[in-house]
Amino acid sequence: MTEQRYRSIFAWFRARPAALRALRWCQSGSVAAVYVLYFGLLAVLAFRRDARLMGAVVVPATVFVAGTALRAVLNRPRPYEALGFDPLFPKDTKGKSMPSRHCFSAAAIAVTACSVSVPLGVLLWVLAVGIALTRVLTGVHYPSDVLAGLAFGGIAAVLGLALPVF
Repeated sequence: MTEQRYRSIFAWFRARPAALRALRWCQSGSVAAVYVLYFGLLAVLAFRRDARLMGAVVVPATVFVAGTALRAVLNRPRPYEALGFDPLFPKDTKGKSMPSRHCFSAAAIAVTACSVSVPLGVLLWVLAVGIALTRVLTGVHYPSDVLAGLAFGGIAAVLGLALPVF
Protein backbone atom coordinates (compact mmCIF):
# COMPACT_ATOMS: atom_id res chain seq x y z
CA MET A 1 0.00 0.00 0.00
CA THR A 2 1.06 3.54 -0.60
CA GLU A 3 1.34 6.44 1.82
CA GLN A 4 -1.65 8.06 0.12
CA ARG A 5 -3.76 4.91 0.59
CA TYR A 6 -2.93 4.77 4.29
CA ARG A 7 -3.64 8.49 4.68
CA SER A 8 -7.02 8.16 2.96
CA ILE A 9 -7.96 5.24 5.25
CA PHE A 10 -6.92 7.28 8.28
CA ALA A 11 -8.91 10.30 7.06
CA TRP A 12 -12.01 8.14 6.62
CA PHE A 13 -11.77 6.82 10.18
CA ARG A 14 -10.91 10.21 11.69
CA ALA A 15 -13.98 11.73 10.02
CA ARG A 16 -16.13 9.04 11.67
CA PRO A 17 -15.42 8.93 15.41
CA ALA A 18 -17.76 5.99 15.97
CA ALA A 19 -15.94 3.96 13.31
CA LEU A 20 -12.59 4.94 14.85
CA ARG A 21 -13.76 3.76 18.29
CA ALA A 22 -15.06 0.53 16.75
CA LEU A 23 -11.72 -0.05 15.03
CA ARG A 24 -9.84 0.50 18.28
CA TRP A 25 -12.23 -1.88 20.06
CA CYS A 26 -11.83 -4.49 17.30
CA GLN A 27 -8.06 -4.13 17.38
CA SER A 28 -7.69 -4.69 21.10
CA GLY A 29 -10.77 -6.89 21.54
CA SER A 30 -9.81 -9.42 18.90
CA VAL A 31 -6.35 -9.87 20.38
CA ALA A 32 -7.75 -10.20 23.90
CA ALA A 33 -10.41 -12.66 22.72
CA VAL A 34 -7.79 -14.91 21.09
CA TYR A 35 -5.79 -15.14 24.29
CA VAL A 36 -8.82 -15.59 26.57
CA LEU A 37 -10.14 -18.39 24.36
CA TYR A 38 -6.68 -19.97 24.09
CA PHE A 39 -6.09 -19.98 27.84
CA GLY A 40 -9.63 -21.29 28.29
CA LEU A 41 -8.83 -24.14 25.92
CA LEU A 42 -5.64 -24.90 27.84
CA ALA A 43 -7.57 -24.88 31.12
CA VAL A 44 -10.16 -27.32 29.77
CA LEU A 45 -7.46 -29.63 28.43
CA ALA A 46 -5.61 -29.50 31.75
CA PHE A 47 -8.79 -30.12 33.74
CA ARG A 48 -9.60 -33.13 31.57
CA ARG A 49 -5.97 -34.32 31.72
CA ASP A 50 -6.13 -34.44 27.94
CA ALA A 51 -2.93 -35.65 26.27
CA ARG A 52 -3.31 -32.90 23.63
CA LEU A 53 -2.38 -30.29 26.24
CA MET A 54 1.35 -30.67 25.58
CA GLY A 55 0.98 -29.95 21.87
CA ALA A 56 -1.45 -27.11 22.57
CA VAL A 57 1.23 -25.41 24.67
CA VAL A 58 4.44 -26.35 22.86
CA VAL A 59 3.36 -25.77 19.25
CA PRO A 60 2.10 -22.15 19.59
CA ALA A 61 5.05 -21.33 21.86
CA THR A 62 7.52 -22.71 19.31
CA VAL A 63 5.81 -20.82 16.48
CA PHE A 64 6.02 -17.65 18.58
CA VAL A 65 9.75 -18.07 19.21
CA ALA A 66 10.54 -19.03 15.59
CA GLY A 67 8.41 -16.23 14.15
CA THR A 68 9.95 -13.67 16.49
CA ALA A 69 13.43 -14.78 15.39
CA LEU A 70 12.42 -14.63 11.72
CA ARG A 71 11.06 -11.09 11.97
CA ALA A 72 14.23 -9.98 13.79
CA VAL A 73 16.34 -11.39 10.94
CA LEU A 74 14.15 -9.84 8.22
CA ASN A 75 13.77 -6.58 10.19
CA ARG A 76 11.45 -5.06 7.59
CA PRO A 77 10.55 -1.42 8.31
CA ARG A 78 6.96 -0.76 9.29
CA PRO A 79 4.78 1.23 6.88
CA TYR A 80 4.81 4.33 9.06
CA GLU A 81 8.63 4.24 9.10
CA ALA A 82 9.11 3.62 5.41
CA LEU A 83 6.36 5.92 4.16
CA GLY A 84 6.68 8.70 6.72
CA PHE A 85 3.32 8.95 8.46
CA ASP A 86 1.99 8.46 11.97
CA PRO A 87 -0.08 5.28 12.43
CA LEU A 88 -3.74 5.71 13.26
CA PHE A 89 -3.09 4.77 16.89
CA PRO A 90 0.27 5.75 18.46
CA LYS A 91 3.05 3.20 18.00
CA ASP A 92 6.79 3.71 17.86
CA THR A 93 8.20 0.23 17.25
CA LYS A 94 10.92 0.25 14.62
CA GLY A 95 11.34 -2.58 12.11
CA LYS A 96 10.27 -6.17 12.68
CA SER A 97 7.17 -5.74 10.54
CA MET A 98 7.34 -9.03 8.59
CA PRO A 99 5.75 -11.39 9.54
CA SER A 100 3.19 -9.88 11.89
CA ARG A 101 3.65 -11.43 15.33
CA HIS A 102 0.00 -10.82 16.22
CA CYS A 103 -1.02 -12.72 13.08
CA PHE A 104 1.33 -15.69 13.33
CA SER A 105 0.47 -16.13 17.00
CA ALA A 106 -3.28 -16.00 16.33
CA ALA A 107 -2.96 -18.40 13.38
CA ALA A 108 -0.92 -20.91 15.40
CA ILE A 109 -3.48 -20.76 18.20
CA ALA A 110 -6.36 -21.17 15.69
CA VAL A 111 -4.77 -24.25 14.13
CA THR A 112 -4.11 -25.71 17.57
CA ALA A 113 -7.71 -25.08 18.60
CA CYS A 114 -8.97 -26.70 15.37
CA SER A 115 -7.15 -29.88 16.37
CA VAL A 116 -9.28 -29.97 19.54
CA SER A 117 -12.54 -28.25 18.56
CA VAL A 118 -13.34 -27.24 14.97
CA PRO A 119 -15.96 -24.62 15.97
CA LEU A 120 -13.52 -22.99 18.38
CA GLY A 121 -10.79 -23.12 15.76
CA VAL A 122 -13.03 -21.47 13.16
CA LEU A 123 -13.92 -18.71 15.62
CA LEU A 124 -10.22 -18.17 16.31
CA TRP A 125 -9.49 -18.02 12.55
CA VAL A 126 -12.16 -15.32 12.19
CA LEU A 127 -10.50 -13.39 15.01
CA ALA A 128 -7.06 -13.89 13.40
CA VAL A 129 -8.33 -12.39 10.14
CA GLY A 130 -9.84 -9.52 12.11
CA ILE A 131 -6.48 -8.93 13.77
CA ALA A 132 -4.82 -8.91 10.35
CA LEU A 133 -7.28 -6.35 8.99
CA THR A 134 -6.89 -4.02 11.95
CA ARG A 135 -3.09 -4.21 11.80
CA VAL A 136 -3.22 -2.99 8.18
CA LEU A 137 -5.99 -0.42 8.67
CA THR A 138 -4.12 1.21 11.55
CA GLY A 139 -0.91 1.47 9.53
CA VAL A 140 1.36 -0.74 11.60
CA HIS A 141 1.73 -3.48 8.96
CA TYR A 142 1.61 -3.92 5.22
CA PRO A 143 -0.90 -6.43 3.82
CA SER A 144 2.02 -8.72 2.96
CA ASP A 145 3.16 -8.68 6.62
CA VAL A 146 -0.16 -9.95 7.91
CA LEU A 147 -0.62 -12.49 5.11
CA ALA A 148 2.87 -13.82 5.76
CA GLY A 149 2.07 -13.96 9.48
CA LEU A 150 -1.15 -15.89 8.97
CA ALA A 151 0.52 -18.31 6.55
CA PHE A 152 3.64 -18.80 8.67
CA GLY A 153 1.69 -19.36 11.89
CA GLY A 154 -0.86 -21.65 10.29
CA ILE A 155 1.59 -23.80 8.34
CA ALA A 156 4.11 -24.02 11.18
CA ALA A 157 1.39 -25.10 13.62
CA VAL A 158 0.05 -27.75 11.22
CA LEU A 159 3.57 -29.13 10.81
CA GLY A 160 4.22 -28.99 14.55
CA LEU A 161 1.01 -30.78 15.44
CA ALA A 162 1.78 -33.45 12.81
CA LEU A 163 4.94 -34.46 14.67
CA PRO A 164 4.59 -37.94 16.18
CA VAL A 165 5.21 -36.61 19.69
CA PHE A 166 1.91 -34.71 19.59
